[in-house]
Amino acid sequence: MKRIKLKFMVDPEWLKEHTYIEDPVRVKIVDPEAIFLTGILGESGREMCLAGFPFIFERKLAENLINKWIAEKIEEEPT
Repeated sequence: MKRIKLKFMVDPEWLKEHTYIEDPVRVKIVDPEAIFLTGILGESGREMCLAGFPFIFERKLAENLINKWIAEKIEEEPT
């Protein structure tokens, strides 16, 4: 997986310690342009999608993206 140059990011340790996603589903975005147009992810997010980064969404949102062919579920469960 290639590294993406960012102008900013949330501190991953802080994020892991202070946030959670209820009923999480891990997905791979298969249509980066569509996810960008939804407004869920910005330009950096689109670049991460193109690089193959996995994302974790709340189940309802993940299922919506999967049903619209924007994402595919990754079978391993998020931690």
